[in-house]
Amino acid sequence: MFKKILFLFLAVVAFGTVAHSQVMQSEEQSEEGKHSVFFADYDIEQIEFKKCEESVINNSPAKHISCLNQEIKRQHGYIENFYRTLLKQQQFQEWNGGDTLAKGNFKDMNEQFVAFRDRLCSLYALAKKPTYENLEWGRKECIMIFNDYMLNRLQTIKYESDGDYSTAEDFEADAPGEFDED
Repeated sequence: MFKKILFLFLAVVAFGTVAHSQVMQSEEQSEEGKHSVFFADYDIEQIEFKKCEESVINNSPAKHISCLNQEIKRQHGYIENFYRTLLKQQQFQEWNGGDTLAKGNFKDMNEQFVAFRDRLCSLYALAKKPTYENLEWGRKECIMIFNDYMLNRLQTIKYESDGDYSTAEDFEADAPGEFDED
């Protein structure tokens, strides 16, 4: 039993490390001007998160969690708008089984991603309990990292597809949508 728990812990730490390094690598590539249409705009949004974090230094974990929740909401908007942008192409409409996010492969993929991410981040937060003052803080930080990873993968799909999306407006987060969580 102990070996299984140790293995799970190591797997979570390894996956989190890999995901974080890929996110950091994507940000470095973005700063170098590679594929900057999406991430340049997204980095601007992260400025709001950084400002929020700076304003709550030495405050309660609840204040930090509030900042994380705001950023996670922005990320969800970006993910949903990425799906909508991909759905402009016939090949993705066919793959999805229609041109809507209300049903089909995009909805199913998003639901499975969220379920996996949330469960793994709960485990991660539990494993990192000594590091964080609050389990929810660790869980939300992990969710933010996974969302960055998902956004990076979606960006790769977009650039490898036949579509031509040359403006950042294609990816700006709109009002709450079909995938928003409470």
